[in-house]
Amino acid sequence: MDVRRIGALLAVAALAGGCSKKEGGPRLGVPEAGAQDAGHDAGVADDATSFPDTGIGSRTLLIERIVPDHGPFTGGTRAVVRGNGFTADAVVTVGGRMVQPADTDLIDRNRLAIVVPAGEPGPADVSVVVDGVTATLPGGWTYDALAVDPDRGAVSGGTFVTLTGSGTAFAAGDRVFFGRSPCTDVTVVSETTITCRTPPMAAGTVDVKVVRAADGSEIVAEDAFTYFDSSDPFGGGLGGGPIRGSIHVTVLNAASGDPVPDAYVVVGEDLRTPYQGLTDLRGQITFSGPDLGGRQTIHVAKFCFEKTSVVAFDARDVTVFLVPWMDPMCGMGGMPPTGRGRQGARIEGELIWLGPNEYGPNPWANIPDPREDEEKVAYVYTTQYSVDLPNPDPSLGGARQRVTEVLPPVEERRLGYPYSIFARPAGLAVYALAGLENRRTGEFIPYVMGVARNVLAGPGETVRNVNIVMDIPLDHRLDVELSGLPSPGRTGPDRFRVSAFIDLGGEGVIVRYANPGAMAGGLDPLDVVRARTASRPFRFWAQPALHGALADGRYRVQAGWFTGDFDAQPYTWVLRTGVRDVSEPVRMEGFLGVPRATSPAYGERLPTDRVLRWSADGPPADLHVVVMVGGDGNPAWRHFTPGDVFEAPIPDLSSIPEITDISRGFLTWAVFRIKIPGFTFDTFSYAHLNDRYWSHAAVDFFVASF
Repeated sequence: MDVRRIGALLAVAALAGGCSKKEGGPRLGVPEAGAQDAGHDAGVADDATSFPDTGIGSRTLLIERIVPDHGPFTGGTRAVVRGNGFTADAVVTVGGRMVQPADTDLIDRNRLAIVVPAGEPGPADVSVVVDGVTATLPGGWTYDALAVDPDRGAVSGGTFVTLTGSGTAFAAGDRVFFGRSPCTDVTVVSETTITCRTPPMAAGTVDVKVVRAADGSEIVAEDAFTYFDSSDPFGGGLGGGPIRGSIHVTVLNAASGDPVPDAYVVVGEDLRTPYQGLTDLRGQITFSGPDLGGRQTIHVAKFCFEKTSVVAFDARDVTVFLVPWMDPMCGMGGMPPTGRGRQGARIEGELIWLGPNEYGPNPWANIPDPREDEEKVAYVYTTQYSVDLPNPDPSLGGARQRVTEVLPPVEERRLGYPYSIFARPAGLAVYALAGLENRRTGEFIPYVMGVARNVLAGPGETVRNVNIVMDIPLDHRLDVELSGLPSPGRTGPDRFRVSAFIDLGGEGVIVRYANPGAMAGGLDPLDVVRARTASRPFRFWAQPALHGALADGRYRVQAGWFTGDFDAQPYTWVLRTGVRDVSEPVRMEGFLGVPRATSPAYGERLPTDRVLRWSADGPPADLHVVVMVGGDGNPAWRHFTPGDVFEAPIPDLSSIPEITDISRGFLTWAVFRIKIPGFTFDTFSYAHLNDRYWSHAAVDFFVASF
């Protein structure tokens, strides 16, 4: 789905959920990496005479090590390069691929924090260039052939994880182990993707291993998954097991990840309770008492921050990310600081048609002859990281994304028709669509496609000789049926949008566009079907067979029921991934009912008991997220409740020094109903606010007065 529909309200909280060693967001992983490194230092040698001459304290440029020293082939791991002579202008490469300048931060002259780019499995050299001088650590980084997502979970187990391999051939019967314990509910989605649920485990980091059923061979990713017995150390939320006399609360700034001291925290709505107080300099407070047990609710507040409540939870450890107001009176807002920027990549090659010319370009014989106002045209693209994150324009920088059957000049002739595109730096697939284009209207009808797999492009790099054989006929179809739709809400939904994209695992998703104009104009991709009714199947034409270069591909099908022409709320949608069998219609069911405001009803005043209430039809959700904007336009309140709780209390905290009540005027509040595979509320993490983990969602927005 388009994450813009979630809105900035939910997106800011999702920022906190990205505080991972392997994802974007506040760099909470950097201090952790430094702490691990310090521990490593302590065990290097017992005798000072055994230390080599490191050059520390001199001007020598050198690299000692990188911590951690390995990570998945997909890249994205946050690491710290240790050595000497580093500057703010240092350029780091891993395996010959440059680290994005924006992802290279100088901590001090001995440490550089980086985000590792994608690379081929195996050892890779790490180099740092400063003022034209290069220092290299041979084999300083190792790319694991296995990526685990998410890479952390509770000690109780049950976390739903996806394992993505590079160059693997997963098959039925393969087993997955976390440490020495087998993963449960193992499903081989494709030759490069396996899903399962983690076994229970003591707190700590474990290896993840896939054992092939065919020959007993193993693929191992060392230290690839971390178990925690408190709340998620990077994603926040709930953890630590049931409440038995104490609750430990940590409050962090959602924008920076820093502790929030002097935040007011109260258990329940009775302000006479002894279980209330202010967080310390570390943003922490602990409540203890013999009557603390069972399900509890906490509220957290501080001036210039959105208030947050966690409702009806049973977990000893709670980490809350408070969202700061972007308001000048709070010292926030204004222009963000400028950084070192990012660089794209360029990919070049040829489109090759098979035919009688063994040593030169062949005609496009698998495309019908054009009419008078048509011509044969091909467009080249790369896979996207996700459906919701479109690629940069492939034609940037004078690239040649549009290819015609006109033969290139003799001096440029090789085996095919040359192309060049601008691309995001990543491990990806490059594909081309070829067909007939109307010169007058620009309408493009694809007949054939080709795919080049396992292309690795680094920032600023030009990858050459990526040739694409155009031999995949678009002669298949896919039908999608919707069933079990809930009753519509007050104003909708009233129209359907169904999409079916091909997922290539770690290489991304094929999102096909009719032409660059459709991509730039925000028009729907080819594989999107819209209708006012779901009485008949949604049919997707011009589909490739999932064979050959696409043998490990799987369809990612999403069916949404939206409101209006711009897919607005209220809406409800269902997502199915790993779809392989398309011989029968793909059935989409289990739609969550759209939430309906009951107190206050739409447009009414906030009730005197200050409790928001809502209802919904259909299957139960796993999680409710309720967000409110006050009369002054600032984020006012955020609630997290279990899927079976349909109310959110808003206590009046204005009697607490420096805490103001929600601003009076017109309030906007929204309810997000969400289902997440493997989710339990008492181990909720802010990472769950990223919709890539969702299988179902339903949303509506409401207005009230106060």
